[in-house]
Amino acid sequence: MNGSINYDFAALGDLSGGLRAAFTRLEDLNTQLKAQVAALDGNWNSQQAKAAYVDAQGAFDRIFTQSRDSLTSLEHGVTNASRVMQDTDAAIGTGFRGLV
Repeated sequence: MNGSINYDFAALGDLSGGLRAAFTRLEDLNTQLKAQVAALDGNWNSQQAKAAYVDAQGAFDRIFTQSRDSLTSLEHGVTNASRVMQDTDAAIGTGFRGLV
C-alpha cells in the first residue's frame, strides 16, 4: 500500500482558535443582552412573552455551553494529536539519521 498521511494540525489549531474567538465574542454579546433585558424587567407587558424569552435564553445558554465544551474537547484533541505526530516525526528523523 502506497500513500502518505497528510496532516495539518496548525490549520486545525488556527480554526479552533478562530472558533474560540467567535465564542468569546458571542458570549460577550449574550452577557450584554442579558444585562439589557434585566434592566427592562419591570417593563414587560406580557408575562407570557417574558416566560417565552426566559425559555429561549435558557435553551440558548444550554446549547452554547455544550458547543463551547465540544470546542474545548476539539482543541485538546488537536493539541494531543499534534504533539504525538511531532514526537513521531522526531523519532523517525532520529532513526534515519542513524542510518546515514
